[in-house]
Amino acid sequence: MNRRRRIIVSLLLVLIISTNICTGVFAANESSLTREELYKAAQKTIEYYHKTYKSEKYEGIMDWPALGLFGFGEDVSGPKWTVDGKNAAYFREEEAKNGVGLSKTKNTDFQRTIIGICAAGKDPRNFAGMNLVQIVKDTMLPNGHFADSVADNKTGKPVGDNLINAHIFGVIALHCAGEPIPNRDKCVEWLEKQQHKDGGFTWDVKYFDNPKDYDYIVSDVDMTAAALMAFAILGEDESNPVVAKAIQFLHDEQLPNGGFHSWGTDNPESCAWAIQALTLLGQDPMGPEWTNTKGQNPVTSLLRFQNSDGSFVHVLEEDDMIDVYENSMSTYEALYGMADAYNKKSAYDMLYEKYRPEGEKYLFKDYKPGDYAFKETADLVYDYIISGYTDGTFKPDNNVTRAEFTKMLNNGKGFRNEARDYSGESKFNDVPEDHWAYGNIGVSAEKGYITGVTEDTFKPEDPITGEQLMIILIRAAGLEEEDDKLKTGGGDWVEGYINLAKEKGLVYENFQPKEPVTRAQCAWSLYQFLNINN
Repeated sequence: MNRRRRIIVSLLLVLIISTNICTGVFAANESSLTREELYKAAQKTIEYYHKTYKSEKYEGIMDWPALGLFGFGEDVSGPKWTVDGKNAAYFREEEAKNGVGLSKTKNTDFQRTIIGICAAGKDPRNFAGMNLVQIVKDTMLPNGHFADSVADNKTGKPVGDNLINAHIFGVIALHCAGEPIPNRDKCVEWLEKQQHKDGGFTWDVKYFDNPKDYDYIVSDVDMTAAALMAFAILGEDESNPVVAKAIQFLHDEQLPNGGFHSWGTDNPESCAWAIQALTLLGQDPMGPEWTNTKGQNPVTSLLRFQNSDGSFVHVLEEDDMIDVYENSMSTYEALYGMADAYNKKSAYDMLYEKYRPEGEKYLFKDYKPGDYAFKETADLVYDYIISGYTDGTFKPDNNVTRAEFTKMLNNGKGFRNEARDYSGESKFNDVPEDHWAYGNIGVSAEKGYITGVTEDTFKPEDPITGEQLMIILIRAAGLEEEDDKLKTGGGDWVEGYINLAKEKGLVYENFQPKEPVTRAQCAWSLYQFLNINN
């Protein structure tokens, strides 16, 4: 689901919940913690970082602490966090110049560095002489998976198809840098395939010789939350069964105290990851859905682990501590969890909004801000409605085929998954089941807004013409009944559609009814259509 539709769905849910409360259908559970109290707790953690790291000129608060600090409006590259002209970003860049914390066998090193750089207000496309954004983009494999490594020691190419966390943080890192995710559909499909039978996810892909062994996999709360973050960024929501099942997994794993556990341990990090996921999905981790009758939820549970100095501990009982965790991790994860909960907005989304204008400049090699319909095209690309080519171009003057437009329109209308899973029979002799647009053409025909050029011929590779585009948009917008009002005296029914399209502001520049529509022209009209249709 694209961002426009996600906002609408969230508003509808708020309306439904509000209506139910007013009519007494159910009594909402209220959080025992107010947002003002949450803010005060977070300020203690911020003060902890400011005091503790000042003697070190704030070296060490990159990459993850910077994210939480950014979420609360702190500029870790500004005067408050700078001593003698040096700060966390300075030290991290010096490290990066020497390859410290950037192992080419670990894609996650580069991904977390991008997140930290963005949180510090620096340029991820020019840091320590490297374009880290392009490096991570180039690690996407043909199957849509962000490779485990940036460069194999032997071949120098990205390899590895085993790490789910590398895939997820590839999505998150590029989002923070203001980038749309390349090869979005395959990226989603790869992640969907990693869901286990209990609805959750693990850090890595599981391979077993005996199929029955898959029944015994126990998923991880943290990794399931991370997967939900990636799905949300990629435009998926509860209408996707995989997402719905993962959310249910979190519900099932929520503890009586409102929190979560990982590796059998009740801890603040799992609460923070759940908070991040829920916030990205448009849900409130302090809201009634995640709050029990005692007012406990992931946020109240997280704060149980805060020390008097503002730092956090991983466990309340020392005997429960395990080697893979340390309290410094608990503190920075708690901080960015608190930021998301307080803001009711993900810090990842905040970074995306900050860096997207810069990201747009690098969106395509051959199509730049200021070019005709660029802004409209960029919005559609970021909403995963249309896409560029794998070579980094958009080719705005190329013609759009009839098959290509069915995909664009279905993506925009929210029928992407329906088209992907389409199993109906083809109405057209020239659209076999193995045609790449079989599902999109089938759904479009069933919805009634696209027809063949004859009863049994679609001509999928023919360029779509201006008049065909306007007829389809009017039908898809449900405006066809207005056609009679605008027919001309000549009785040309096509002209009636065109007149209505002009009235609705759908007709692109230099419109020619019988001529093919370019990609830029198509993007402009589709953008207008989606705005009036929503």
